[in-house]
Amino acid sequence: MVWGLFPVDPLSGEDKYYIFKTGIYRVGRKGCDVIITKDKGVSRVHAEIVVNTMNLVNPLSNECSHFSRNIHIRDCSKYGTFISKNVGPRKKVHELPNKQTPLEDGDFVSFGTGSATYKFCHVPLVFFICSSK
Repeated sequence: MVWGLFPVDPLSGEDKYYIFKTGIYRVGRKGCDVIITKDKGVSRVHAEIVVNTMNLVNPLSNECSHFSRNIHIRDCSKYGTFISKNVGPRKKVHELPNKQTPLEDGDFVSFGTGSATYKFCHVPLVFFICSSK
């Protein structure tokens, strides 16, 4: 299972990031796992994505799958980290309990003043096996 963090504006020059295993992924300007240069309101260490497990609740569903509350984003910044669904208001992570909230497949995450927005989503892996026979 792989998860991705993809810039909403692909022309922005920001990179795509993939999460392959459990752990803590730091987001910020310098020396982090996810580097954001587009927004000057992004702190050196702006946020942390905490991955406890890589499992989906229902991996066989054709609908948008959700985490079983095992991946969180934690705000470590001055200007804020924001989460929104496709059609909902943005939640400021800093104002939530413990300055963190679960991430779900399809969430939009904005860092800093909001010009650095990424979509957090499941990336399906397809394996092809070839035989010489």
